[in-house]
Amino acid sequence: MKRNRTSVVLFIVLIFLLVFAGCAGTQTGPADIPDEAAADKAAADEVSAASAEGWEIRVTGMREDSISAAGFEEAKEHSSHYQKVSFDKKGEMVDYRAMPFRYIVAMVDGEDAEHPWLFNTDAWEAGYDITLTAADGYASTFNTADVGPNELYLADEMNGEKVLPRIVGDVSTKIQIKDLVSIELSLGDTAVQETITLEVEVNDEVSAFTREELEGLPYYIEDTGSYTTSAGTTHTHQYGGIKFGDFLRSYVDLEEASTVQVTAMDGYTMSYSAGDLLDESEGTWILAFKSDGEYLSLDPGYFRTVKVGPSNPNIDGHSSARMVKRISVSGEVYQEYDLLITGRMDNRLDRQTIQSGVSCHTKTVEYLDKKSGETSSYTGIPLWLLLAYGDDADHAPHRQTDKSILSYKEETAREGYSVEIVASDGYSITLDSKQLNKNDDVILATLKEGESLPEREWPLVLVWDQNAERVPDGIKAVRNITEIHLLFD
Repeated sequence: MKRNRTSVVLFIVLIFLLVFAGCAGTQTGPADIPDEAAADKAAADEVSAASAEGWEIRVTGMREDSISAAGFEEAKEHSSHYQKVSFDKKGEMVDYRAMPFRYIVAMVDGEDAEHPWLFNTDAWEAGYDITLTAADGYASTFNTADVGPNELYLADEMNGEKVLPRIVGDVSTKIQIKDLVSIELSLGDTAVQETITLEVEVNDEVSAFTREELEGLPYYIEDTGSYTTSAGTTHTHQYGGIKFGDFLRSYVDLEEASTVQVTAMDGYTMSYSAGDLLDESEGTWILAFKSDGEYLSLDPGYFRTVKVGPSNPNIDGHSSARMVKRISVSGEVYQEYDLLITGRMDNRLDRQTIQSGVSCHTKTVEYLDKKSGETSSYTGIPLWLLLAYGDDADHAPHRQTDKSILSYKEETAREGYSVEIVASDGYSITLDSKQLNKNDDVILATLKEGESLPEREWPLVLVWDQNAERVPDGIKAVRNITEIHLLFD
């Protein structure tokens, strides 16, 4: 048994454009060279004229791909993909809107040909050359071993103004290339894939199994199962894998009330009641690693939770965790809950739906309790994202096959409506959608200091970052949240 490398799967929506923005002008001599501020303004003016066509950067490594202006527009819907960062520039702080550079690298640093791409952390740390090339032909090469994977960003906005794509960060100015058109990875032998394994954690001890080892266990079965995505697409296959419950019982005395958590390669988590995993009345839960006789690929594999049986049981897509890397069993009692959201559309979200949202849009804030004077770290999902479940009569998150349809209606939020947050005892506060719009610092939290919320706050608590740029009027911490109502005039 062998431990696999730590990796990060990056969910990035990057749209391929065919039109390429014009090159920067050439300089003929010292008298023609503008100062840096003038050059930045010229770049901003240039991109304003070119924005209708967009820009594109060629990215090459183990294969070839591209990232475009349209990809950045899509990324703005995800705070983890498109961020506000600030860096010192000749004694002054400059604000950028940018995407972490590692997200771009992940597109071509491995064998996976489509998203979710797997960022090869080990290869980066081992060191390989990356060459960055500008539109005017200027190029700079650096070795990844000399730069941390979180130190570089690809920016398209500076101090509130659009600019052509550029590399920014607390790094040498030699690699802060402006008007970037090409990123080339010289990977060599660093991109060799390691053995695919599944980790099992029980009582703080971790064991790892290859697919071949799991296939040889007595818990291995093959049968038919299906899952249906929130957009309504059903996937049905003949799956092969190990019986989830029986496999875990070979390690631990599994109580029905126990919590079983699976963690994916990108950090996505999903929790199950051990009782549900052991219940075979409607099918058998398995950890699948084969589909129709073939090993699962990275997406939707390498390991996936599904339910199978002679009756072809069907489960919700968010309950079918993909790319599972680790299974953990805890003594924490599993408890279900739900959140009712009403407005122009009504939705009742169960625990697994909320957990899926938190995993995809994780936000951690430092909340200051003014009564106690204590600051605590809370993790959850930005509240504004949940408003998409009630702000429109036709579209809800992930329920459209047409990806150009955005479920969150920003224009409606800007026009203004009231958002009532209600606790289980009836206590409520009302906030303004205009102040919640795209405000990532106000969250519905499910974790406190990395652990499940204490009983006095469970299952959901409204908190905000103590250094939030925008604190909505009238906001107060609300514990034991059960309902959110969108109130339109």
